[in-house]
Amino acid sequence: MARGWEDLPPDLLVHIAGGFSIQAYTRLRGVCAAWRDALRPPSPSLLVLRDRHAGQRFAAWCVSPRMVSTALHETLAARLSPASRCVGSGDGWVAAHVPGGAVLVNPHTGDEIPLHSFPGGGGNNVVVFKVVFAPNPTPSEFTAAAITGGGRVVYTTNGNSGWTDFKCPRLGAHGDGGSIADVVYHDHGGGKKVVYCLTAGGDVHVLRLPAGGQRRTTASLVPLFDKPAATFYPAAAFAPPYDTVRTFADSKNLAVCGDGQLYQIWRDDDANATMFVLRYHPRRRPCWLPAKDLGGHAVFIGKNNAVALRGDDGGGATPAPRANCVYWTDVWTDRAKVFDVVTGESTLCFPGAEVSFNTGYILQCFKIVFDHPINVDPMFIGGNGIGYDL
Repeated sequence: MARGWEDLPPDLLVHIAGGFSIQAYTRLRGVCAAWRDALRPPSPSLLVLRDRHAGQRFAAWCVSPRMVSTALHETLAARLSPASRCVGSGDGWVAAHVPGGAVLVNPHTGDEIPLHSFPGGGGNNVVVFKVVFAPNPTPSEFTAAAITGGGRVVYTTNGNSGWTDFKCPRLGAHGDGGSIADVVYHDHGGGKKVVYCLTAGGDVHVLRLPAGGQRRTTASLVPLFDKPAATFYPAAAFAPPYDTVRTFADSKNLAVCGDGQLYQIWRDDDANATMFVLRYHPRRRPCWLPAKDLGGHAVFIGKNNAVALRGDDGGGATPAPRANCVYWTDVWTDRAKVFDVVTGESTLCFPGAEVSFNTGYILQCFKIVFDHPINVDPMFIGGNGIGYDL
């Protein structure tokens, strides 16, 4: 009896499709219902690598299927030159700090949105350390916030004409360091859009943005907990030993999961790469307690706007992001890693690529619309790669 392509064994189809580009993989899923059922949609891209042998060409990799890649627009290579640095990413855009200012770049189309007219007297010369932004920005209309140093954050809900400057309160006391370590943009729905600001000492402030249509309304920046207190008291936030550990952690990130659960993720950027994950409990004191899991989510941290996706147990042929895990970049080894909150262990995210890529993974989420054609030239990543921490 003659058999059609739809009768190809699913495990064989998955194995073959795993080596295709994102564009080709998307087309394979559209061949027939059987193939679409067998080939799960790719998860967001986690890696962006520059291939030295391809002359500044960039490509994105995915966690699932692991070998899927696609070339990115040449504009990204120009904006992420040695004289520039990546300061953010999310929802299909990359933020770069370039000579003369900052810019958002769409890595697929090459479209750019300059960020300028910052307050504070520095104009376009303000140093930007990290940028987070709302989805679907346009040159005339976007919402964004940026860390600019000195314990300050600037925000806008009206494009480049609406930048406003804020200084975080309660900075500098009790080993806080007087700086902002991370910012996360989050839309709670119903017009409630906020930017969470994490200080180097573990204090958290909430920048409440004006609701849509209220451009003349000023945002407010208030502490997340113990609002009346003019000083941050670590003992009210962290139980021992975390009230001490917080002062030694090299990197701190903030993540929002599910319906708004907040997590702090600390790590030591040394050979041991020790990591701590704390969850916020608003009605308890201390209010930041060790987390036993991430509520079934996979969290991606770095220069990106931290992303939380619903994970799975990784038992499939093409595993989705793993539940209760933190995806991060180990700066000591330049490797993408996965930290399992339940077991407390980190493993390599892409162990099969160790030989091919010996310098620099980028661990971040680009939200790509995989079920529609992507108009880029596909390429497979080969040779050595240089990563940028997006």
